[in-house]
Amino acid sequence: MSGRTAKAARRIERARPAHEVNAAFLIETAERILRLDLRGVPLTRVAQFIVGWLRAAFEESRAIALLTRAGVAHAAAPNRRSFAEIVVRLQWLHGIASVDRAGALDAMLEDEKDLTRKFFKHLSEMGYDSDADLTAMDELVTEVIEEGRIAHQAKRFVDAAKATNGASVGLYYAWREETQYTHATGALASSYAPDEGGMLGKGTPPVVDPDLDSHRLVTMLSVTLVYHLLIEEGVESDVAKSIVLAFFESA
Repeated sequence: MSGRTAKAARRIERARPAHEVNAAFLIETAERILRLDLRGVPLTRVAQFIVGWLRAAFEESRAIALLTRAGVAHAAAPNRRSFAEIVVRLQWLHGIASVDRAGALDAMLEDEKDLTRKFFKHLSEMGYDSDADLTAMDELVTEVIEEGRIAHQAKRFVDAAKATNGASVGLYYAWREETQYTHATGALASSYAPDEGGMLGKGTPPVVDPDLDSHRLVTMLSVTLVYHLLIEEGVESDVAKSIVLAFFESA
């Protein structure tokens, strides 16, 4: 590409709305990450969580970008909430000593087991007896960390966010804001049907980051966290680095 052609291409790019530029970047990077073959990562409890959360985060990122590009960013609150929660959890996991991470994640699994049992109990109380087989879940062997503080953080998201010593405050704030528009709340109802001078109006939930500038930065943070977590888990440098390279190839 000649210098003149390159300059023209940059001018065209700058003329595009910021949300379109960022959406294109996010979709491309998500697809690069999601295409990665990470079978070179040894299967451990910690590695499974790291890679699983990475893929889930970029799947959410792609959905956010697609909805934003389609002009319905306000409908992506559940995706933004999930994305923020995953990145906070990565920050939390990174802040735990590497020897304690498996036990912390096992505490999460045990909590999920309890929630599943409660769910089926609620179904029974509502008159529905499920024939779901929970044998595999019950037989899952875990070694929950004995440190009660970390185990509590594994079960309670707000405590995990607090444990990052302020690093997660922005993402926790975003998570809480998006929670209002993820569930059947008064905030959700009033945003879609606002009071307009005593009449029932029409609206949509607010979008704090309409141009996706902040979201784009957080995707970079997530990749950096995953790289360091995998290295500390003993994954070969070239394998962990492949995630970073896949991300920045389109930067």
